[in-house]
Amino acid sequence: MVTGPVATRTVDPGSPLRSDPGYPFDFCGGHLAIDFTNTVGDRGAEPVEHFRTFGDVVAWAEARGLLARGAAAALRQRAADEPEAAARTFRSALVLREALYNVLAAASSGRRVRPADLNVVNQHVADTFKGAALAASGGRFLLETRADAWLDPVTRPVVRAAVDLLTSDTLNHVGRCADEECAWLFLDTTRSRTRRWCDMRSCGNRNKVRRFRQA
Repeated sequence: MVTGPVATRTVDPGSPLRSDPGYPFDFCGGHLAIDFTNTVGDRGAEPVEHFRTFGDVVAWAEARGLLARGAAAALRQRAADEPEAAARTFRSALVLREALYNVLAAASSGRRVRPADLNVVNQHVADTFKGAALAASGGRFLLETRADAWLDPVTRPVVRAAVDLLTSDTLNHVGRCADEECAWLFLDTTRSRTRRWCDMRSCGNRNKVRRFRQA
């Protein structure tokens, strides 16, 4: 089980640039918090880190629709001006991601959640909802939380989504890809609740070919 950030040879974690501009982020998890955890490839084999720099996290958030282009550009500029602070924030985001993956994976499979992982998530929960308030909006109410420091506009929506998921019956719909090398999580929204793969086009086809060759 992964218990910390996946090892990486990142030279400059505080860099505002993407480490691999050609890599298209995958959002097959079907849920914001789950997609955040699915930024490590082949978790069950030899993990491939897709968050190597501060800029990678910003790019993921922009692609996922959490950040508008202007907000993403502002964060990149701030990282360029303050690389050491950006690196610290980046590392904190990775610790959150790994703890969140472990909590979701354990809870969804009926295993006991490690206290250390839950403590990390709870630290972010406490920070996320500090100063939260309801605000009227078009005849309904929205819960507003501060999101103004570094990667807060990214991690706080992720934490809020994780809280919603972990405290609802929807948690029972979280599954793990049947490809043991992949180990990504997903939200099974199929009527029969029989989804097996994070993505049939990748893991599903890969295992289909594997079974054919073994036949």
